Amino acid sequence: MPISAGKARALLALSALALCFAARAADLDADGLDDDLEDALLARFAPIVLLHPTEPARPGSTDWLLARADLEPAPGPRPRVLAASILGVLAWPKPVENPAARLHPRAQARTGSANPADWVVYGHAYPSAGGGVLLQYWFFYPFNDAYGVFDHEGDWEHVTVRLGSALTPEGVHFAAHFDSHPGAFVRWSTVSRDGEHPVVLSARGTHASYAAQRDVPFWERVCGVGDPARAAEAGCPVWRTSGPESGGIVNLGERGAPRVPFLAWPGRWGSTGRLGMDSRTDPPRGPGFQLGWCVGAAPRGCP
Repeated sequence: MPISAGKARALLALSALALCFAARAADLDADGLDDDLEDALLARFAPIVLLHPTEPARPGSTDWLLARADLEPAPGPRPRVLAASILGVLAWPKPVENPAARLHPRAQARTGSANPADWVVYGHAYPSAGGGVLLQYWFFYPFNDAYGVFDHEGDWEHVTVRLGSALTPEGVHFAAHFDSHPGAFVRWSTVSRDGEHPVVLSARGTHASYAAQRDVPFWERVCGVGDPARAAEAGCPVWRTSGPESGGIVNLGERGAPRVPFLAWPGRWGSTGRLGMDSRTDPPRGPGFQLGWCVGAAPRGCP
């Protein structure tokens, strides 16, 4: 039995409304991007990180460090941290939610993990002001080993892949030290890649990110080759961040709606800073509290 034009319009309206609610249900971090799309893009363009052959402070993950650290409120005693879920800060009293709270890692954690399965990349995908999508990849190292003077516990580094409105890659921002929000931009056509995976040269100890040897300042040391296929021959550990041998990619979500609890934690990822001095200011805070977070976002695209 044919339906009237009015009923057809009503059915179309209901279908559109259902699609709208379905889209909203898939965007749990409320940044305007479907969560499955975020995960797929983060995996598709996941970088390959080449470490220096004598890297003294290898990567880890937040879980790995928390199993080897105490949580120190501001001020007060240091309760033992037993699991990453503890940093769902609602479970802790107010002193832990204070930005002066910090982790106190054990000294042996400074070398990072020798097992690549513990090396986790933390992703952040959000709409860009230019109409495309920005994909941030945050690398966590338990220690920054930089010639003694600039050492500190906890080291968050990152690169950002920029996609155009058609979700095609335009280039990569390589964050290094103060040039980290968003970092030096290298066009996709000139970025060293393995398929669609850009190659990142991680500086020895400091973990600053570089696209090529020519970009590395004289005081830094990186892997002597930029080709992942030849890196192992040169003694450089190859971190394929989306590969099965690594810890994979964890989508952080947004600070207003985090997909992992620690994103909203304002404390610092260490307790010692420059010259090995006890400090509540030198160790970094997490990705959501760094200057590079949400750079270039569209209005309301990074809640």
